[in-house]
Amino acid sequence: MVMHDYRVLLTADIENYGDRTDAQHRTLQSGLIGAIETAADRVHLNRESWSRQVGGDSLTAVLPAEPGPLVTIPLLLDQFLTELDMAIAARNSRRDDPTWARMRIRLAIHVGPLQLDGAAGWPGQHAVQPARMRDSAPIRAALDTFRDADLALIISREVFRDYVSQGPGRPRPSEFLEVAVAEKKQEYPAYLYVPHFDVHDMEIPEPPPSRKNDLSPSSPRSGSITNKAKRGDILFAQGDINVTRDSKRRKK
Repeated sequence: MVMHDYRVLLTADIENYGDRTDAQHRTLQSGLIGAIETAADRVHLNRESWSRQVGGDSLTAVLPAEPGPLVTIPLLLDQFLTELDMAIAARNSRRDDPTWARMRIRLAIHVGPLQLDGAAGWPGQHAVQPARMRDSAPIRAALDTFRDADLALIISREVFRDYVSQGPGRPRPSEFLEVAVAEKKQEYPAYLYVPHFDVHDMEIPEPPPSRKNDLSPSSPRSGSITNKAKRGDILFAQGDINVTRDSKRRKK
């Protein structure tokens, strides 16, 4: 029998990691882990009990069942986020290192029923969703827009609905911007936040059209073929031929 446990997940990724040198990769990896561990220690999150997966420029963690999301999520969104932003800024200020490269982080937080006994990780959509949000166009656009920001956060609808909108706490619900995440044939509503900046000032990229909307109401019925000729449109729809001539297209 497959067992699920309701857990908090967080995942972080370094912006533009692939464009850096090998020596900078080592420094950035150390910076990412160091900043997250420093922030966790400062707010007394027991990081030793986290289940972690690392991927070079990224870290994904499942937080323990205790003390539970009602305590953990407000702590992550408020004090941990503040400490993480400060830790990244402190690290970025040390430019005397010959392998220095500015580190900017995309962070995603989600909560949901998770399978913890997979042979190669955590199976299921709730393990996949935070990574999709972390790598999505809206949070990338946020870091592109606010070049002075070191950190951008995106949270799932579940986190916003159950832990942010019910308040009190920081950030306030009004400080988040609702966005549409569309990654690898999956679509999620999510909420974006950038410390020290007003995300409502940014321009959100349009998500790709849903496969469900490929046929617009004005399109021919399913199975039809549209052939545009020089002197009119010929529509073949389920055996019917309709010819529409447009005088503006006629050659004079």
